[in-house]
This record gives sequence, structure tokens and C-alpha cells, in this order.
Amino acid sequence: MLQLNFVSYLSVEASEQTSPRAALAAQRAAVAAHLSECGGHLIAEMREIRRGDAPGPSAVLDDALALCRQHGAVLLVAGLVRLARDQAFLTTLRRDLARLGVRLAVTSMPEANEGTIGILAALAAHAAPVADKDRAARRRDFLVRLGERQRRAGEKPGDRRVLPAPICKPRTMERALSVAPVLAEIRAAGAATFEQVAHALNELGVPSARGDRWYPAQVRRVEKRIASVA
Repeated sequence: MLQLNFVSYLSVEASEQTSPRAALAAQRAAVAAHLSECGGHLIAEMREIRRGDAPGPSAVLDDALALCRQHGAVLLVAGLVRLARDQAFLTTLRRDLARLGVRLAVTSMPEANEGTIGILAALAAHAAPVADKDRAARRRDFLVRLGERQRRAGEKPGDRRVLPAPICKPRTMERALSVAPVLAEIRAAGAATFEQVAHALNELGVPSARGDRWYPAQVRRVEKRIASVA
């Protein structure tokens, strides 16, 4: 059996309650257990202590990815909890994995892969509060204009007296657009049916418009709304 090569990326935050040294040791132990289980070979270990006030791209991660590409190795991380706190970091990681053709493995989540990073980034964006009020206002205005265009599209020429019901209310469309990135990432990760997408949304903890579980019919309606403005 062909032996897999790995480059481990250990990342801790300076503000953690436990000491960075202890956190790195715990991640190193998880990496060792993963290598022992799969019979892999560790080419290099890249370590980084990240500061909460310095989110985004990482020079240490860039070096780790370069080593992966050079040796045809898999990037190995001990967990995604810390990484998932930084949307910019996830977005950059996903882009670089795809650009360099590097695979990803997670010691605490054997089923995770490169597609998982995209889903986490989309979830982070979906859950993040909108800080820019002007941008939020522009978005609401766009959705109102969208509803008006849809109503006008259903009118007969010369008839302005009776307006049909809107195809999709602005609030409904806004909800659909808010989960569009998550749906796109789930599809890209391999979900082919409405049932699979609904199951993924439920597993990820994304609430439906009513705040409960997703069902295939709901996924179908939401994707149809998104497609109408694509």
C-alpha cells in the first residue's frame, strides 16, 4: 500500500486559557495518533500561535501548503474548531487548497476534506451579524425592487389596476439568498439530491425559515428562488 506523506499544521491562539505549549502538545499527540493509525509519514510540522486581533491569511500556513505541493503531501490539522472562528482564514484556506491541488485531513474528523472548509466558511458568513448598516439597507432595497419587478412581470400589457401576488416576498427571497452560499458549498461537496442537502443542513445545525428541520421540498423551493435571480 502506498504510504501517504503529511505536513501537519498546528495552530493555537495566544488568548487560550491553556498555555500555547500545552495546546500544541495536545495537537501534536493527535497528529501522532492519526499517523500511527493510517501508517502515514510526517514530512514536516508547521507551528503557529495566532492572535485574535490578526485574522485572515497565515504565512506559516502558506509554507505548509508549499511543502505539501512540493512533496505531494496531505495537509494535516488536529481540528477545525479554532480555524472555524475565522471566516477570512477559512476562505483563504479553501482557495489555496483548490489552487494548489492540496488535499486536507483532520485528525478529529476523518470524514472531513477540502469541501468541508468551504461549508464552514459559508456557515461562518451566514451566522455573522451584518455590521455595515448601509450595506444591509442596500440589500433590503434590492429585495424590494426585486419584488416589484416580479409583480410587474406578471401583469398584462396596459393593465395596471390589478396586481398579482408577488412570486416571492422580499423577506422570503432575503432568507433564500442568505443560505445560498451554504447550499452551494453542500452541493459542491457532493450532495446530489434534495434529501442529501436537507440532511446536510440539519447536521450542520442551519435552521429552516420556521426555525426547525429542513425537508427536501423546502430545499427545492429555496433553490428555485435562488435560481430565479441567478
